[in-house]
Amino acid sequence: MDIYEIKTIRSKVEAKETDNNIEEVIKGIEKIQNGYIVCWLDYTVLFGTVQSGKIKLYNNELPDFNKYLQKLRVFNEKEELYIWRSGDLFKFRYREDGVSEEEGKKIEYIDAEQIMHGSRFENKGDFIEVSEERGIRYIVPEKFIENNLIDDINNNKKRLVLHTRNYIGYNEIGQAGFIDSRFLNISIYGDWYYGKS
Repeated sequence: MDIYEIKTIRSKVEAKETDNNIEEVIKGIEKIQNGYIVCWLDYTVLFGTVQSGKIKLYNNELPDFNKYLQKLRVFNEKEELYIWRSGDLFKFRYREDGVSEEEGKKIEYIDAEQIMHGSRFENKGDFIEVSEERGIRYIVPEKFIENNLIDDINNNKKRLVLHTRNYIGYNEIGQAGFIDSRFLNISIYGDWYYGKS
């Protein structure tokens, strides 16, 4: 697959905002029944899964979103909910791809892949700790590495790769630019490593 190929899809977008109301944030998260979650907090970044609308993070820690949340993304291959703090408000953007003509509009997009930091992997039960010598450390759901064995990943210089979809829009004089972006998946790829010759 050519990751830079421009394609077209029907996509539905909903946007709203609410005052600093954590219940609205949780209701928004539950809109996506199954997928993954990434939370950017004031003090860390957390990765987890969403199963039947319920969040599962490492050690079952559920942060105080009202106090510490900067932004979060709940996503799967078909849809994403993006929530971010803007002053005293939470803003929401929900996007779903592959909808009917009545539900959404045609839009062009480009899928991309971005290599994530972290070259060492350690099993933590249903989660994997990813780290690097320079101090980067985060814990991701084991599902991101699928059926790969930790020893194989560490020995073969594999990396996590973030898959994104970038939507194209046009201004009044016809210039193209990205108007939105969403996460699709995170997976493991082989032989990504900065010192490779």
